[in-house]
Amino acid sequence: MSLTLTSLVTTVRYLIGDISSIEKDIFTYGSSAVFTLSEENIIAISAVSVNDIESGVTYTFDSDTNKVTITSSMTSGDTVTIDYTYYPNYSANEIESAIRSSLVHLSINNFYDFIVEEDDGVYPEPDTRETNLIAMLTSILLEPNNVSYSLPDVKITSPDNLSTSDKIRKTIAIFKKNSHGIFFLA
Repeated sequence: MSLTLTSLVTTVRYLIGDISSIEKDIFTYGSSAVFTLSEENIIAISAVSVNDIESGVTYTFDSDTNKVTITSSMTSGDTVTIDYTYYPNYSANEIESAIRSSLVHLSINNFYDFIVEEDDGVYPEPDTRETNLIAMLTSILLEPNNVSYSLPDVKITSPDNLSTSDKIRKTIAIFKKNSHGIFFLA
């Protein structure tokens, strides 16, 4: 099985600290049974209740609009509570786009030419160290002002005044020369 963009997204989320969070939105029903959630990047709706009663409440969720539509009958003034999990910073599409950019940076910096096929698989399949490098480069692209990145086999610390491209170039250069340890980008 090949490495997919989706499987890389999780590793990148850990690096940038974009870990799932729990939220609860409370609404008062008026005339519309459509409720817009306050957060984006929704993972799942865990509960929908009307007047603190979850049993029997039917609803649909549109992930494109972040709207929950309750199809159960309600009375004006009812309190609607929606519990859900979400990612606070980035959508999967944003991270996948940055992963694709990371692969271009690897090619530009003469590391390797990985490609993403229609099935979102990365070919040829990178080994574990290369996968970690791709995730690290992606995290640099998403969070260029972060000055410290850490994986089990490598930690990189860089000064604030390096451009994103320089951070990426130096990270690749260090990766080519070393197999493990703590590195500082100067």
